[in-house]
Amino acid sequence: MPVQSLAGETEVEFHCGVAALTDECDHEPEVIELDEPAYIDAEGMVYLPGRPLDCPECGNPHDFRFNGVGVMFR
Repeated sequence: MPVQSLAGETEVEFHCGVAALTDECDHEPEVIELDEPAYIDAEGMVYLPGRPLDCPECGNPHDFRFNGVGVMFR
């Protein structure tokens, strides 16, 4: 699924990338409401205002899935 599919979304399914790819995290997918609609800037950077800063289960701060789209944060 392309990252552009996230643009305009206000509710997304949030899932830890560690949990999605390995058995090292027990985080189950959950639907979260963003503070503002998601958007993608001219450089292709994804913005998800109000997203969790880390996984509530394992603390992973970088690798997540939003509506099935893999997103890495720096």
